[in-house]
Amino acid sequence: MSYPLNYPTPQNANIQIFNGSEGQSNATQIWVKPQGASFVWFTLIGAGGGGDTATRGGGSGAITNCMVPAFLIPDSLQISIGNPYLPTNTVIFTPDTYLLLNANSASTTSAGAASASNYFSAMGFYQSVAGQNGTTGDVYPSATTFLSGGTGNGFTVTANYGYASDAGPGQGFFQICPIIVGVGGGGNFNTGHGGIGCGGALNGVGGNGLVVIISW
Repeated sequence: MSYPLNYPTPQNANIQIFNGSEGQSNATQIWVKPQGASFVWFTLIGAGGGGDTATRGGGSGAITNCMVPAFLIPDSLQISIGNPYLPTNTVIFTPDTYLLLNANSASTTSAGAASASNYFSAMGFYQSVAGQNGTTGDVYPSATTFLSGGTGNGFTVTANYGYASDAGPGQGFFQICPIIVGVGGGGNFNTGHGGIGCGGALNGVGGNGLVVIISW
């Protein structure tokens, strides 16, 4: 579950948000660079993992941020959103399929790993952080990511800033306003799905990935 993605809009900024449909193979989406842009900010979120069938919730996806001058970016880019069902990573390609940026999705209970920088990321500011592993007990806030993993049966998820899902039905969620946070699935067997990029509960499903591109 996710709340409306009402991203705060700085003056004169162009904000485009790309996400996918749960349970479906996500088609490639196209971003077109706005005319007159000077800088572009990318945030990529990998998909969350599903919990196993025994004890543990799913891990959350990795997050990659990058800001580069607009003149170094092609006029259009191809975007593929991480899908927890396949699973696939969240990636951005050039029109000729050269990989620019990616955010790794979780692998079931294990968090998505941080991505190494590449030639493109050397042209600006770059950061990539790993997700949070799923657990067998209660989930506690992470010190490094705003996405949380999922938990085992009968336990609760407490994400950053006190946001939480309970032990049942334990649906996770994701929000951008008033602050960015993602909550994993709580411990109710089979029903605790993760919010965007977050892990599902035991035998639950992780959330899709997401891409936010801001230019100004």
